[in-house]
Amino acid sequence: MAPNIQRELTSVCAHLTTKKIIAEIVRVKQPFSLLVDESRDVAVKEQMAIVFRYVDKIGCVIERFIGVVHVKNTSVKSLKIAIDHFFVKHGLSLTSLRGQGYDGVSNMRVLDNIQEGLNNRFDEVNMRLFQCMSSLDPSNSFVAFNKDRLLEFAKFYPADFPQHDIWLLDDQLENYYEDVSTNANFTHLEGIADLAKKMVEFKKDVAYNKVFLLIKLALVLPVATATVERVFSAMNLVKNSLRNRMGDDWMNNCLVVYIEKGSFCYK
Repeated sequence: MAPNIQRELTSVCAHLTTKKIIAEIVRVKQPFSLLVDESRDVAVKEQMAIVFRYVDKIGCVIERFIGVVHVKNTSVKSLKIAIDHFFVKHGLSLTSLRGQGYDGVSNMRVLDNIQEGLNNRFDEVNMRLFQCMSSLDPSNSFVAFNKDRLLEFAKFYPADFPQHDIWLLDDQLENYYEDVSTNANFTHLEGIADLAKKMVEFKKDVAYNKVFLLIKLALVLPVATATVERVFSAMNLVKNSLRNRMGDDWMNNCLVVYIEKGSFCYK
């Protein structure tokens, strides 16, 4: 019952949970992105929540909360430094993560837009990115399919699609469209997330590996922050007006164990 023992136990549990999540991301070596946003807690301190978004081995989109970090100000530079320090604390860095599938240039665009309004956030480049991505939509027998736009989409990710892979993708897209648009197993799909799961289920992720990589890159695009908003809702429960002097580490540890209870409860 001693408070210091409770804090120590929670700290160990949070550390193991975060370590397990990061190890899982690094192990799968798949594209992923960071969902990052900031909000003030009840003590009027700026807190930044960090969430991983990736596609697992069966084609499902997964979002995992790994921590909340206090930041002194919300400038882009401060947020980037805080993220780097967070990963160094867990034995990683943004540089090493880029080697494991993290595209620092494209994914950091989210950080650059945190303080901007809706009109500025979706600038011309981002809107074009979304337009190209929409060509993957499988609805209505893949009526939105457009090979040229998908090739343009791939060129937003030069680290994943060097010129040789663009040529391979070009060839695969032709066969992919002829295959899935006439395949009964791919009818009545409601979105790209459904498409990814069907691709894995029927081994199309292997046959059209470059197309599947494009689908995964589309799925990890951080276009929504619902999970981050849920983190802030939980933060207001953990650190409320009666516990407004709760330290940052204590709050982070409680949040990790509470939000990622599924990862915490493992043998």
